[in-house]
This record gives sequence, C-alpha cells and structure tokens, in this order.
Amino acid sequence: MTPSPRGRRYLHREQQIIEHARQIAEREGWASVTTRRLAQEINHSQPVIYQHFRSRDHVLAAVVTQGFLELTSLIREAASGPGCALEQLCWSYLDFGRQNPALYEAMFTNHTRLRFAQEDTPAELRESFDALTGIILQETGQMSNNDAAALTELFWATCHGLTSLHLAGRIPGTHLEAQVKRICTMIRS
Repeated sequence: MTPSPRGRRYLHREQQIIEHARQIAEREGWASVTTRRLAQEINHSQPVIYQHFRSRDHVLAAVVTQGFLELTSLIREAASGPGCALEQLCWSYLDFGRQNPALYEAMFTNHTRLRFAQEDTPAELRESFDALTGIILQETGQMSNNDAAALTELFWATCHGLTSLHLAGRIPGTHLEAQVKRICTMIRS
C-alpha cells in the first residue's frame, strides 16, 4: 500500500534526519550529532526529532541499520562480480570503511543499542552476516553451520582489523594488496 502524502512526508523527514546525522558525523564526528543539532539542520524543532526517534541513540541505531543495508548490497555485488569473490569482498569492505569513516565507526566501534549475534539482532544485521557467510561457503566449500559461522567471524574480524588500522593511520596503504591476498589465502586454507 502506498503511504498517504502525510506518511510520505513523515518518511522523508525521517530519512532527512538519518542523512543529516551521517553528514554531521562525517564532517565533525559523532559527538557533534545531537537532537538539537539535527533539528537545526532539518529546520524543525527538537520535538519533531522525537516524533521519529526516542533519543539520539535511536537515531544512531537507524544510521547503523542503514549502513548495514548498504554494506550488504556491496557484499552481494562482490559475490556476483567477476574474479575472486573473497578478494572482491575484502576490497569492498575496505573501500566502504575508507569512503564512510564515520558510518564505519558507528557500525563497528561506537556503542549502539543494537545487539549482534543475538536472537533480537535486527534482520538487516543478520542479512549482512548471512551474505558474508554465503561468500565464505562459495569460496571454501560445504561445512557445518558452526564452522561456517566461525570462519565468517574470522574473516570479518580480519577485514575489520585491516580496515580499522588503515583508517587510523596505524598501517600504511602500501601493502594492502598483499594483505588482502593473504587474508583470502588464510580463509581458504
């Protein structure tokens, strides 16, 4: 069913809030993302923000959820693209972090109200992990669900470590190609 004009305005404003939260965070960091600031950015009063989100934490959770939708899309593209899906996935993950450092921080470093690997984990987060697992299984062959989950977690943790260290300037980008190849070799062995 198509939303009413009022419903469309509501959804549009909610998306505006999420987009402005991301923009502020990318420019100034997450500490600058407040409900007051968001209200100013969308030219509404602060109570309008609270009509959409109960708190700043709920805004952050919406940003993170949207980020996982984007990441899942990149994962699926890597799986269907030419060449080695695992290597494509490593590069996609790294590029996602480099292109969206504040979003990446919110998704993987900042404390959020979202729970991972639990019964109440949001579907968007589960879909991202399941898409990763699909590539791991495609590249390594059939294995038990527990083994596939453990290998996916290892792959994710390794890609996350590489991305986080690169974003923080702790490691230079000069060895990224070799590091990505070694991650893939490690996962396949």
